[in-house]
Amino acid sequence: MFGTVRAKLDSNGRLAMPLKHLQEFNSDSGTGTGHGILVISEDGCIEVFSKGKFGAESQRNFPNIEGSRDGEVRERRRGLLGNAYGVDIDERGRFSIPIKYREYANLSSGSVILSACGDYIEIWAPARCPKILLDFLPDERSR
Repeated sequence: MFGTVRAKLDSNGRLAMPLKHLQEFNSDSGTGTGHGILVISEDGCIEVFSKGKFGAESQRNFPNIEGSRDGEVRERRRGLLGNAYGVDIDERGRFSIPIKYREYANLSSGSVILSACGDYIEIWAPARCPKILLDFLPDERSR
């Protein structure tokens, strides 16, 4: 997945997954529904993984996760696994972002920035979004 776009977060905290990325998250192609995993990022955005990509990310970060009591490993596990939240994606490609996650990322209804970063998507409040992403938004490039 790649590319950065503007999207709209509705007043109920729902966000529609861009059509070009939706297939990555659809586990039931018959109904068009799917699942994702939300994780808060250290830099102030929310990351959205498909279930498969989240499992791969966990394995990459913690190849020997079983039984590790090392303090640093435990802290990293809390950061990725401890704040992970599963979401259902409806037949219209929408999913709800819990209020605590919206507050953490400073998201409010209206415009948000979605940036696909290979195996996950970042959700940014425009005020927090890195300038390089804003500079190359498709609707801004033609100006």
